[in-house]
Amino acid sequence: MPRSDAAKLAEPFQAVLTAALSKMDDEATFRLRSELSAMRAVLAGGRDTDLLASVDRALEAVGRFHAFASEVKGFVVSRDFSEKASLYDIGSIGILAIENVLTAERVSLLRLVMSGLSEGLAYVASRQYIYGSSAVLESLYRTHGATMYEELWSLATEFRGPLDEKAAREVQGGIDTFFRTLSAPGVKVDDRVAALYQLYGVLVLVRCGDLLQRLRNA
Repeated sequence: MPRSDAAKLAEPFQAVLTAALSKMDDEATFRLRSELSAMRAVLAGGRDTDLLASVDRALEAVGRFHAFASEVKGFVVSRDFSEKASLYDIGSIGILAIENVLTAERVSLLRLVMSGLSEGLAYVASRQYIYGSSAVLESLYRTHGATMYEELWSLATEFRGPLDEKAAREVQGGIDTFFRTLSAPGVKVDDRVAALYQLYGVLVLVRCGDLLQRLRNA
């Protein structure tokens, strides 16, 4: 397909992504998946395999977020949860201003994720959105914590390219510090799960932000 045709996909995708920044609920994730699926169908016959792979990564990130969110909803405290400043408000982490996600280059997007590790912990520190069986929540955290650990390393190597030992240790330090802090005895399992929820949302926006830049450059 002509490069200009691929670039035309950027505008409607940006509109859906911008809406998701303020409220990452079921409707927002559905719209993202719908737009990404349509985009994939359009790009499937083209030669830009890198762009198509970026669409697939964004779709996978949205799917993982939705699956985790569906599990978490069983432990939500109040029925009017979605109408309040809540876990759905991914943008409230602070570093995720719309202009940051929509204009950042790839290295900056990775920096947003790494900064979001500490920001996410600060955000959940004084809030209790989730409750339920501690054993169930611990299992949820262990399973998805391992997945998130691998995803963060994947992002670092993908966005930064081959890492020398110094760069690898820097990434290792940031990621490991986050998980050590999150797993500390004094951190409630509620907060651990809430932090992962936020981080899943951040990864969706970073994957989609990267895709948006690729579309604009097509």
